[in-house]
Amino acid sequence: MIFRTELPYNPNSIKLDYKSKIFTIGSCFATEISNKLSQYKFSVFHNPFGVIFHPLAVENAIMRIYSQEEYQSSELFKYEELYLSWDHHSSFNDISKDRVLSHINQNINLANKFLQETDMVIITLGTSFVYKLNQFDIIVANCHKIPNTHFSKLLLAEHQIKTSLKNIIEMLTDMGKKNMKIFFTLSPVRHIKDGMVENNISKSKLLCAIHSVVESYDNCEYFPSYEFMMDDLRDYRFYKEDLIHPNDVAIKYIWEKFKNAHISPNEFSTMQMVKKVNTSLQHKIQNTHTIAYKKFLYSIVKNIQNLEPLLPPGAFKEEYQELRKKMNDSY
Repeated sequence: MIFRTELPYNPNSIKLDYKSKIFTIGSCFATEISNKLSQYKFSVFHNPFGVIFHPLAVENAIMRIYSQEEYQSSELFKYEELYLSWDHHSSFNDISKDRVLSHINQNINLANKFLQETDMVIITLGTSFVYKLNQFDIIVANCHKIPNTHFSKLLLAEHQIKTSLKNIIEMLTDMGKKNMKIFFTLSPVRHIKDGMVENNISKSKLLCAIHSVVESYDNCEYFPSYEFMMDDLRDYRFYKEDLIHPNDVAIKYIWEKFKNAHISPNEFSTMQMVKKVNTSLQHKIQNTHTIAYKKFLYSIVKNIQNLEPLLPPGAFKEEYQELRKKMNDSY
């Protein structure tokens, strides 16, 4: 008997290795893939504007990075005690206007440099709904929990989404390496606050637009994270308690699909070695003044030193420094 419809995915496409650079941008599902790549010490630059959900927000972020147009203090808004940017996630918010500007503009310049050397861009879109700030008549990336009376909610038309996606592709293609690949994916996170029916309408508009645009570009592909969640796993046991976000099991399943399709098998043994070091780093030792503890720390240091020639420069830099400090403290 067959109890589920497994989605086959075996593209003959780009294979990443530890020399590759990966840029991710978009909704919180892009964060999950980025986190997995980072855990295995691949070179990743993730969401320079923070988590953003709709295509116009992604387009605006790419445009500012592409043109290296830094933000000015006049573009920030003060609400209660915090300064914020309507184009950025609330993680950028701060009581200091200078700190907000510095953080934003530093990310723009770092992202521009990184994208010029990037091998794969992963763009995850979450919704077709956008919010217009009535005071300034602009589409925002984030409402920053400001009362909804300040905004008008709009649903993008498919042609608007297509135009935005084409602009994104053209800018990335012009900025990036000749053989850079752009992957679009639809977030499986359910935006049920919009309403069940409305969420499906929103997702369907994105899905149609993505496929229509991707088919027109040789350097673009679609990764079916949405379909893995909705049609392959297709069960509430693969969601977190909120019944909205994929849980760790689902994320691991989708990650394995991505890994097997788009990471070179030659790197799998190195990835296992990285995983072993990460596991050791998380191990809790009760008595830190024993010879056994010193040997344990030394073994991790040796494993990191053996991995260093195989990984991007400085992959374990912070962990290595912390280990050295612990070794000194244990004497």
